[in-house]
Amino acid sequence: MTKRLVFIIIAASLLVSAGRRAGAAWNTQLTDADFAALLKEAPQPPDLNDSFLEDLEGADLETYIFASGLKTRPPAPVNLGGDGRLTLARPELGEKITAVYRRKDGTYDQDGIKKIQRIMRSSGSGEETPPALMLLEILDAVEDKFGGRGLVLLSGYRSPRLNTRVPGAARYSTHMLGWAADIRVPGRSPLQAAAFARTLRAGGVGYYPDAAFVHLDAGRQRQWTVRRAKPALKK
Repeated sequence: MTKRLVFIIIAASLLVSAGRRAGAAWNTQLTDADFAALLKEAPQPPDLNDSFLEDLEGADLETYIFASGLKTRPPAPVNLGGDGRLTLARPELGEKITAVYRRKDGTYDQDGIKKIQRIMRSSGSGEETPPALMLLEILDAVEDKFGGRGLVLLSGYRSPRLNTRVPGAARYSTHMLGWAADIRVPGRSPLQAAAFARTLRAGGVGYYPDAAFVHLDAGRQRQWTVRRAKPALKK
């Protein structure tokens, strides 16, 4: 039995398993039949070369299959009132871009999306994945609400390997799908940004007051707050 055949058998079983759990965790509303169809549509798995294995180092195969599978079914975009133009600054990389991702006629501009994809790349490896259009609509609405002066991007896409290294990151993080971004709004508090994002009723909104940032994603609608645990008082 070849390595490729072994990989396909393992990937198929794990994709169905991960899909069931993903459906429960993220309310993707995908049935077993949907995932069976997804398996038939999925491209051949990558060769088991050094580059592929390096990305899996520290990340289990099930997590990789989860990310690879759901990437093929991004959420449908909805215009939330943004102007179709995004300015993102990423201090970590010393980069800043302005891109038109949606034209005035409502169609999406692939050149603009590729610019955003590039700045949202995974730290370290530089690996990229197409961002969910719904995520761009959410970011755009937040940016325009606060004057359209741009957003500070702290984290965008994360490879499975990088996700395992981020403290507190969810095993099935939407960052691994290209559906999420951690941001700050210049001149505004994270609380203000999170409060407005919640009014959009689109995707997930995580408020991290101690780290002063907001997590926005194109998954199911939900919200949460994460505060750093206070040390116990000595008796």
